Amino acid sequence: MSKIEQKPGAIREKHGIPVYRTNPSVPDPNEIAKSKRTQIGDTHKGFVVDNGTGEILGRGAAFAYEFEEVDKERFVKLYIAGLKQASGLSKAGLAVFEIVYSALRESPGKDTVNLSQDESDLAPATFRRGLRELLEKEFLFRSPYDGTFFVNIRFMFNGDRLAFVKGYKLRNSDANQGTLPLAAPELAN
Repeated sequence: MSKIEQKPGAIREKHGIPVYRTNPSVPDPNEIAKSKRTQIGDTHKGFVVDNGTGEILGRGAAFAYEFEEVDKERFVKLYIAGLKQASGLSKAGLAVFEIVYSALRESPGKDTVNLSQDESDLAPATFRRGLRELLEKEFLFRSPYDGTFFVNIRFMFNGDRLAFVKGYKLRNSDANQGTLPLAAPELAN
């Protein structure tokens, strides 16, 4: 079975990467709108985004947090640093991701980005390696047009708030926290 048969919406392949006519990360407008969580990472560290609100989520845990106002440059650096920890992107992948993210910040509301190695300071091999990694990890999707890529709207955050959460689990604690038995509600006469 080819990758095209496995990937709905793919029209062909180019260098082993599916090519899409439309952005496969954009949900069908006819689908019932539900709040969906998207997660990158694994069970030890990751990044969870609620696609409805963009808020960072977690269940069954207590969270302490503090928000700080930062300028645009620091915001981008923090986002990329958090993404690096959660996604496992290589140095080349992060370098190309930063190019993509900067392009998106300049044109909000678009789900495509035009990329050209000629317009980057990266070595050609580094650019190609980073681009391939973003395609393989589905941060980007190849479009039928050379140099134009669809952005995975689930991973490319273009908001103005960001939170990174580091959790702690008690060592040798595999048991779930007990739940309190609830009495059946009494009905008023």
